[in-house]
Amino acid sequence: MFCLAIVLSLLLITSSSAYTSTSGLTMWVEPATKKVLRDALPSNVEPPSANLCAARNEWESFQICLRSDRVVRNIRVQAFDFKSKSGFIPASCVWFGLVSYVPILNPPVPYPDPLPPFHPFYLKENETQPIWVTVKVPERVPAGEYSGSIKVVAGKSYTIPVTLKVWNFTLPKTPRCTTAFGITIESIARVHGTSGDASKTRKLHKKYYEMLLDHKISAYTIPVDLMSPEAKSYLEDPRMTSYMIPYLQDDAKLKSLVGYLIENNWFKKGYFYSLDEPVNKDAYDQLAKICERLRSIEPRYRLVAPFFRGPDFAEGKTIWDYAIGQVNIWCPNEHYFDLEKQTRQMMRARKNAGEDVWWYVCCGPGEPYCNFFVQQEAIKHRMLFWHQKREGVEGLLYWSTTYWMPWAGCDDPWKSMMTVKNINPNIFGDGSLLYPGTAVGIDGPVSSQRLEVIRDGIEDFDYLCLADDIVGPGTANQYILQVARSLTDYESNPNSLEMIRRKLGQAIEAAVRSRIP
Repeated sequence: MFCLAIVLSLLLITSSSAYTSTSGLTMWVEPATKKVLRDALPSNVEPPSANLCAARNEWESFQICLRSDRVVRNIRVQAFDFKSKSGFIPASCVWFGLVSYVPILNPPVPYPDPLPPFHPFYLKENETQPIWVTVKVPERVPAGEYSGSIKVVAGKSYTIPVTLKVWNFTLPKTPRCTTAFGITIESIARVHGTSGDASKTRKLHKKYYEMLLDHKISAYTIPVDLMSPEAKSYLEDPRMTSYMIPYLQDDAKLKSLVGYLIENNWFKKGYFYSLDEPVNKDAYDQLAKICERLRSIEPRYRLVAPFFRGPDFAEGKTIWDYAIGQVNIWCPNEHYFDLEKQTRQMMRARKNAGEDVWWYVCCGPGEPYCNFFVQQEAIKHRMLFWHQKREGVEGLLYWSTTYWMPWAGCDDPWKSMMTVKNINPNIFGDGSLLYPGTAVGIDGPVSSQRLEVIRDGIEDFDYLCLADDIVGPGTANQYILQVARSLTDYESNPNSLEMIRRKLGQAIEAAVRSRIP
């Protein structure tokens, strides 16, 4: 067996380097925050080396890239257990995906995004193929230095030694970043062919919901009726940060539902989302009526009404002139913090008043702001959460993760990610972070590189909150400002972000250690 000595890092991956075997196969490592194109090459030929670090209850990913000047068939991969002096992490905590590509831009360029589970494959000549690796650190493993290995079989067997440092702190079961992401069930049913079968569609909904929850994301709606016996397990799941309460038109039914949720102590994570992006007077009048009705039913209601601009019917007026006392989850578009000079001041004021502050991205903003478009650099999907913490924003709303509508431009996301062609034909992947598994024989969802990196960003947010809690108030910003100075001025080098994140982890661990008697 030929051993390729690589030390892989989840917090600090150095610049890509590679080993080229005598058979013409080149293998190297890239961070999760890099989108590896088909023509990608390593930056040097030295054996790669780094150090892997992660907290307990953390998922971290990296990529093993392969390229050859000839076809290599039946490539396989296998993980082995991680062991330390006092702990053990089974190989089952390592997940492999096979990075797949979708055409974007004009003319089409294959971009990495879908992440179906790994299966043996053949490597085409002169075409780079990444293997995605995700390590899940269990909640109860002892801190310390772990050693394991990964074997790649590509003609020959390559054993890749891996060292893993587990930090002496644990990320919370309930993420500190509140999330509210949509699932367009109509799209799921259409693509999976279950439109006429409510039972099968409901089962699919559960699978898509669970995949988001596994990525520390809460969907708008739980996949069962809120008043059904099955709802309890979803509403009491500590991983869930929020859920949408349906705005029923019948007063008696709405009052009954709200009372039921309050009685079972489930109401506090619920919110109403009955009006989107108010601009004209009719929309603001409707918002006032909705809030008046909700107040009569339950004064402690929580309501979000995302907005991207001020009212168009009153020059010089803002949403705060009309919606204070009505909306209590404030959710501007990311770019509104720069567009409207009062935003930061008003968001602080609303938080001080005991209200919630979220934000959202959708088909906007575009460059240079961070968003979730396929064509953007992967680091932008992660940096959004560093911006979020700096701005004092507690939650992120995203309108859909499965928006595949033929009339809008996307019949099959595997073939085209022009999801909102009717709005902007130069946007790819807006409203779509998942893929239907039908293309790869899976009766359910397939993840994406963007979704994996978003989870990394949510975990970064946890780190930053822990730093303020454990090291001291204001600590997070000391680290944030080294990589995210403003919404349009931030680090684009994955290694620079990883170095700061490593220092942040060390600071948290040191503070935890100082508290131990």
